[in-house]
Amino acid sequence: MNLSLKKILKQLDVLFISEVDSSYKKIENILRLFFKEVLNTNSLVYANEIYEKSFPSILIIDINLKDSTGLTFIKELRKKNKSMPVIIITENKETDILIEAIKLNLIDYLLKPVDINKLIHALNLSAKNILNSGEIKTIIKNDVIYNYVDKSITILDKKQSLTKNESRLLELFLINKNKFVKNEDIIKQIWSDKEVSSSAFKSLINRLSNKIGKDTISNSFGIGYGIVNY
Repeated sequence: MNLSLKKILKQLDVLFISEVDSSYKKIENILRLFFKEVLNTNSLVYANEIYEKSFPSILIIDINLKDSTGLTFIKELRKKNKSMPVIIITENKETDILIEAIKLNLIDYLLKPVDINKLIHALNLSAKNILNSGEIKTIIKNDVIYNYVDKSITILDKKQSLTKNESRLLELFLINKNKFVKNEDIIKQIWSDKEVSSSAFKSLINRLSNKIGKDTISNSFGIGYGIVNY
């Protein structure tokens, strides 16, 4: 997989809906290598709750589920999100099911046992699809959404751009979410080897804090800053 595409996936969450069978753990382990977080369930009711709360970027779904068919879930999803990359995994080889699934604008239709190379290829296509859409988003908290492509913050449908250093700082915090980043590590990542005054450092923290919500960035005295408890 292209390194930049893998980097894109590492910024995203994937919703993985499947019964727990012989291939489940194998697929889940692969997904954990590529994604920031794997949101998994075997219930379509719970899957709806996850989708509404966590805003996942990619859906990987088995169409043979106990409480309903995965095709029904995808059809409902398409009413709300026409562009979200969807990968189906299934043991179902019936032609009429395949034709019905293809109409739902899929990235791929993979038969179990899933060939890992084919799964990685489908993830690669998903990353390209998202990159071309111009929208790689993550929820920071509640109604605060960050777009990695255009470096913008949206709060309650109000959008504003971040500066180069603001977006670098935010992405550093997101990579280390729920951890404090040392001040010296922040300076190294943002300004490289340049000398930075204390006022310039604090000014950057304050500007970003004002844009994403004043209570979003936490400070641990003597340790550093971070986005924690979200």
